[in-house]
Amino acid sequence: MSEGRSLTPHVTVVIPTRNPIQLLDEQLDGLAKQDYPGAFDVVVSDNGGSADMADHVSSHRLKDALTLTYVDSSDDSGAAHARNRGVEAATGDFLAFCDADDVVHPTWLRELVTLAQQHDLVGTAVETTSLNSARALSWTPTTQPERQGKSPFLPFAIGASLGCWTSVYRDLGGMDNRYSTSQDVEFSWRAQLAGYSLGFSNEQLVAYRLRDEFKPLIRQSYRLGYGFAKLQGDYRDRGCPPVKVRRVLYWWTLLLLGNPLVPRFVVRVSRGQWVRAVAAHTGEVRGGIRYRTFGW
Repeated sequence: MSEGRSLTPHVTVVIPTRNPIQLLDEQLDGLAKQDYPGAFDVVVSDNGGSADMADHVSSHRLKDALTLTYVDSSDDSGAAHARNRGVEAATGDFLAFCDADDVVHPTWLRELVTLAQQHDLVGTAVETTSLNSARALSWTPTTQPERQGKSPFLPFAIGASLGCWTSVYRDLGGMDNRYSTSQDVEFSWRAQLAGYSLGFSNEQLVAYRLRDEFKPLIRQSYRLGYGFAKLQGDYRDRGCPPVKVRRVLYWWTLLLLGNPLVPRFVVRVSRGQWVRAVAAHTGEVRGGIRYRTFGW
């Protein structure tokens, strides 16, 4: 950590979005309730380039409570690109990233900055109970806070609740848009391999929204499985351990034994949870073969 960093730096919050305006408004309401004692502004980076979104942000009902800036980041697709374009417009010494379809808790910014007094890159756990239906929760089981931010290689900050000193982010060249998913994991790994420190709080400071329709759930799960396998393959020569073939076989055996034809009281897995797992592991297999992620 560099000396001389402020205890209450000016913060720029960057929100990449392609989501409906209503969801963004819920996140902006959360940001308007922050108890952070320092100054902060908000950059909405619109990866869809919507004229309606631009007008909405410029005339927003919270414009007296929040300093809002609209950035059109539709020149290339991807959340990493949207974040990077948002950072180009940032004026703060510290960056805080959240997603447009989630809602941050009132202490979010203050806790990120406090944690960053000892670290270059920081993150917090998220919770899924506030925003999601019983169906969505049955499809995507909640990960306990102490298990979040963990990976088979290095820890990582979750993109929905990530903070980073602006100088560090720019020194690293921002997030890598070649990854359609797991950009937050890749950025965290790259930062640590470059000598920067990462701090993670188990306190759940963001309400995280889950998929509650089958098609978006399957699409997201497949992309996550494929994208993380790509990341693991790309980082094998930098120390990331291979995915053991026996582990892959073990999970597919469980999925076959726990298919929807087996009575629910026997396997204790919902249909949505099973479909999600199949999509994720299918993506993992395809990505793992292509990027040589697997090992014996």
